[in-house]
Amino acid sequence: MVNNNIQKTKKPILIIDGYHLLYKGYYGSLKRKRQSLNRDGQLINAVYVFVYNISELIKSGKYHTVIVALDVGRACWRKELYPKYKEKRKETPEDLKPQMQIMREFLDAAKIPRYEHPTCEGDDVIGTICKIGCKLGFSFEILSGDKDIYQLVDDKVKVISQQTNKEEPVQIDANKVKELMGVVPKHIPDLKSLCGDSSDNIAGVKGIHQNTALSLINQYGCVDCILRDIDAIEGFKPTVINRLKEFQEQIEISKRITTIQCDLDIGRINFSPLKMNYIGLCGFLKQQKMFSFLNLFKEEVEWQKEMRKKRYERIESENAKNSQNKNPQ
Repeated sequence: MVNNNIQKTKKPILIIDGYHLLYKGYYGSLKRKRQSLNRDGQLINAVYVFVYNISELIKSGKYHTVIVALDVGRACWRKELYPKYKEKRKETPEDLKPQMQIMREFLDAAKIPRYEHPTCEGDDVIGTICKIGCKLGFSFEILSGDKDIYQLVDDKVKVISQQTNKEEPVQIDANKVKELMGVVPKHIPDLKSLCGDSSDNIAGVKGIHQNTALSLINQYGCVDCILRDIDAIEGFKPTVINRLKEFQEQIEISKRITTIQCDLDIGRINFSPLKMNYIGLCGFLKQQKMFSFLNLFKEEVEWQKEMRKKRYERIESENAKNSQNKNPQ
């Protein structure tokens, strides 16, 4: 479902992988040995970087709106299908967990749209938003550090990658995906199902290395086509064919779990131009005793207060005129 009041624009919509930005802020601040605390002594290093970065992106004026996609953190269907999925991932640091909730509260106070799904991942949420938005004529830029997201790239969807704050962001289009990964975006899941993905603890097919996998995909297409016509495959050693047959079930499972879902029910999607509630945001920051943040939005708060004052005065003036018209002397 989408909002009915849609204004078409040439500016792209920015979708932020929220936890990517939060984790990046957390580990980046640890590396720089900077510990940001609120007045109660609570660690807010990750939130501080998150708020600063997202405010800079919004202030840039480059985007029609900004949307944040989040993981819920519960066991998803992928884990049920493949219990070893992401098994080697490190546990979330204890001092980061409270900051995840603060991040959510910040987004709500600022009225920045955020979306999540109880049984799926942030990438699936991003894929769903892109699919619906593209049908409505919007284009997207995705801020994420996850290469899985490359499979969404097409003429309307680009990925923004920035390893460190000192580096200039790199825009990744379909040609760049092919250069980096060796396959076109739609074949990213096929490549991972053959080669595996150590970051998600997905095993590859034993004996099939990346060059062999790339040759198979670029010559025969998706793994579904390869497995369907496996006896007709030519130009590869018999051991490769035998491995494909032996690991067929694993390949099919890996393809499923590495393919981003783009058909989730995530409620009403707001594609309207972003209207941040700076006054409400600063009220939240004061409540959280994060006074060091307030200067980030000082000008915007004053502007919003002035706009509200003018709107109130206009309404009062119109009401006074209407009252005079109804009760002429």
